[in-house]
Amino acid sequence: AGSAGVQEQACFALRNLTANHAENKTRAGAAGAVEAVVVAMRTHASDASVQARACGALRNLTKGGAEAEENRTRAGDAGAIEATVAAMLAHAADKGLQERACGVLRNLTTSSVQNESRAFNAGAIEAVVAAMSVHADCALVQETASAAMRNLTSGNVKYIARAGLSGAVEALVEAMRRHTESPGVQSSAMSALYFLTEDNVENKTRALHAGAKRLAKAALKAHPSNKRVVREARDLLMQIG
Repeated sequence: AGSAGVQEQACFALRNLTANHAENKTRAGAAGAVEAVVVAMRTHASDASVQARACGALRNLTKGGAEAEENRTRAGDAGAIEATVAAMLAHAADKGLQERACGVLRNLTTSSVQNESRAFNAGAIEAVVAAMSVHADCALVQETASAAMRNLTSGNVKYIARAGLSGAVEALVEAMRRHTESPGVQSSAMSALYFLTEDNVENKTRALHAGAKRLAKAALKAHPSNKRVVREARDLLMQIG
């Protein structure tokens, strides 16, 4: 699979070529780019730079609507989820890698029951919670991780329960507490909390105990003109009571 340096630069080039470019995403997918990136991740598992660049490439290759759907399927089939979780566990201190990896997990579990199952089995929920804990002061990690958590657990009773036991509720509330000024963190965390507390009494109790109600009210006051924050806060408050 070539030298680590070559793989790193190739992943970087793929990331740039597929950034907000639907046609290049399709071309790259058809050429086997998704599978090549996963091979690079497996071959150079101990190299944090390769892993970070690879996650950046995967995130762009799988981001978007219908134009990225095929690449998301390819990525799941190629083992991208397992490789991404492995990268997160091996390089926990790398903030940039963690944020990109959360972005990959968010994309791959968008409306894909099969990829959600793969992520659950690979330990993605726990890896995302760990990223939130280690990089609690980084708003970008918190926002992307919150979005990933929402997709990783959406509507699945078993996944929601696992997230609760893994400390996801407390991590999301902590994100809200630390990043009151960030509408992105606030809305993403509240959206994830809404799904985690839906029909789950234990998670609702955890959220209330951690201070979610007070923080949702604070978010309404801090971001009254942000429609998404207002919507998510109202929905969460209605849910947790």
